[in-house]
Amino acid sequence: MLRGVYTSATGMEAEKLKHEVLADNLANVNTSGYKSYKNVYKAYAQSDIYNLQEENPVGTMSFGTEAYDTATNHEQGAFKTTGNPLDIALSGKGFFPIQTADGGLAYTRNGHFNISRDGFLVTQAGDYLLDTGLSPVFVGNENVSTVTVQRNGALLVNGEFSARIQAYDFPAGAHVKREAYDKFTSTGVNTAMQLMESTTLLQGSLEMSNVSAVKGAAEMVQVMRNYEANQKAMTAQFETLGYLMQVADSI
Repeated sequence: MLRGVYTSATGMEAEKLKHEVLADNLANVNTSGYKSYKNVYKAYAQSDIYNLQEENPVGTMSFGTEAYDTATNHEQGAFKTTGNPLDIALSGKGFFPIQTADGGLAYTRNGHFNISRDGFLVTQAGDYLLDTGLSPVFVGNENVSTVTVQRNGALLVNGEFSARIQAYDFPAGAHVKREAYDKFTSTGVNTAMQLMESTTLLQGSLEMSNVSAVKGAAEMVQVMRNYEANQKAMTAQFETLGYLMQVADSI
């Protein structure tokens, strides 16, 4: 088999995965707190090739590239003023700490919160927002007239201090894992999360997605062209192989 066939096939698979990631990013261009991501590729390990008649190694070959990980772009998105007192944006590095449904810790930049039936601040998915003591933030669900979040994270309910909310960031070298569109974790480093005291909180605003729709659309076109190029290369190589087989049959 022509080695180029393998390279073209893995190239097509790589472009297919790029297309899926780009589509995912573009679908969340208006999702608050969303961070764009991309696949990370590496070359397949070199494989030995042999002369079957003499059973001698004649060299090595690679089967092209493969996706082995994803990389997230944590660049800050633009701010959108909403006027909703339960919308909070982080200006600076870090994430809101949240408690997931299974009791675990996760982190998000999506500051679109609501008050749950039991009076706690929760995300759209129902995860509890946590304070600096990693306890759920309680504001109450009766006789709540004002909820104020100061730039330093102090949360006031009806003018009275209730909790302090601040951002946490992953330590250097941590492998940050994307759990959902707007949630991240890092196995084994939750206790080493760094408190970002310099990050300020903006009440009544949301950090929007950092996806560039224009750039994403341009990359989508390029991916389609690359896929077609690999497809044409594979067709040409199969045609060449067919000619070689015809010559071999005629000898």
